[in-house]
Amino acid sequence: MEILIVEDETLIRRGLERMICDLGYRVAGTADDGETALQWLESQTAPPDLIITDIFMKYVDGLELIGMVNAKYPSVKCALLSGHDDFRLAQQAISLKVCRYLTKPINREELRDALDEIRHEVEQEKLRKMDLLRWEQRHASSVLYVRDKLLSDLLESRLISSTDILQHADCFDFDLKGTLLSGGVIRLQETGRPMSQRDSLLYSVAVKHLFTETVLAEYRGFVLLKDSCTLAFGVCEDKPERLRKEAVQFADMSARMLGVPVVFGTGSRAANLLQFRQIFAEACEAMEQSSKERHFYPLELEQKLRVSMRAGDREEARTNIRLMIEAIAASPAPSDYVFHSFYKLIESLEALFRELELPFAAPQLAGLPRTGLMDRMNQWLQECVSALEPRRQEYPSEIVTKVIAHMQECYADGSLNLQHLADLVYVHPNYLTQMFRKTTGYSCMQYLARLRMEQAKKLLHESDLKISEIAEKVGYDNHLYFSSYFKKWIGKSPSDYKEGLSSQ
Repeated sequence: MEILIVEDETLIRRGLERMICDLGYRVAGTADDGETALQWLESQTAPPDLIITDIFMKYVDGLELIGMVNAKYPSVKCALLSGHDDFRLAQQAISLKVCRYLTKPINREELRDALDEIRHEVEQEKLRKMDLLRWEQRHASSVLYVRDKLLSDLLESRLISSTDILQHADCFDFDLKGTLLSGGVIRLQETGRPMSQRDSLLYSVAVKHLFTETVLAEYRGFVLLKDSCTLAFGVCEDKPERLRKEAVQFADMSARMLGVPVVFGTGSRAANLLQFRQIFAEACEAMEQSSKERHFYPLELEQKLRVSMRAGDREEARTNIRLMIEAIAASPAPSDYVFHSFYKLIESLEALFRELELPFAAPQLAGLPRTGLMDRMNQWLQECVSALEPRRQEYPSEIVTKVIAHMQECYADGSLNLQHLADLVYVHPNYLTQMFRKTTGYSCMQYLARLRMEQAKKLLHESDLKISEIAEKVGYDNHLYFSSYFKKWIGKSPSDYKEGLSSQ
């Protein structure tokens, strides 16, 4: 059983932690007030089994904390700790479904008996939930199978009548007759790399799960595999243009989070599910038309080129230039795609040079034929590298320099971790950590956190973005976790830091 202790008096908190550990239980975390406890809970992948909290604390008191925990983490048991044997407080604790009311100073035997009883209750509840979960999984599996089979038959025109699908209305989370429906198609994007049918299917399943966890968390609807690289989806949305915006954001998310580029198409609005086949056909046509205009841009190579330029590695930069131009040249796309790709690269490098405070002059590409475009861009990029003075290495280790350059380029990537950084420089994570700490005084992840905090300070100073938006831009999906980390590093919460800037 895992326990969170929330107590503002340090001596009591530490003493209670030692006592609980001596009794054989695990203290998962401690907090000195309710606000910190809530931030801690948000940062965890799973909540603790039990929270023992004092009543009287600043910011968020114990009773308020338990109310919030009951609403967001209903399975977590809460015990109140107080120096006041107050009947009114006990009554309020009962109304909040507090499992125990403990008075200070707490007795070791009393605590042991309480924890043993709570552990027994937790174990019994987990057993009941496991039995219920098994039943729900069997039921959900059968419901999803029936639903996907009906939708597949609908798309393939195998349904005899509307009765075939209406008699299974309970398989859907919306009214099949009276709900306005928008929908579309998603397909894995061809990148020029050969892919087996098995790999395509695995990637498609990953895309399906991501769609379910993101888009379908906001809309009622469905998504199903049409074949090994195609998915069909429908959502309760009466404005197709809003769905298209969601699809654009999802395509970007799939590329960033899964490394799986996708293309998509959306159809018009339908009055009910029975017209979904028409929506799907329109979406496929829109996707095919869009695919003729959209071609693979070597974003990963662009990132590698930026990192090598940032690190002042001329040799690696020239290699990346060659690979970048070869990738764009290999596309069968028309010249306007080549223009678009090169201008996108120019804009990216202009931003990099501006950040590095280096002079920048864009090339003139207008009027050049396809082969002339390739030659001119290659010449210009080579000139950029030649003019790029080898940057003075702040640290003697080339490995550390490369890792730092990559962090500076990719700090907004929330999935950036130690293993990824070690793979970049072909060393073991432990070796990289030792070398990085010896060279900089920080571990890799501490340095990354420091870099993100500095970028966050810059955004707080220079922009009017919301705290949640700033958190996302510096690599944190959870803005509460970001705020907690910011306060730890800077000494103030982001909002307090922002207010301090405005008062100067």
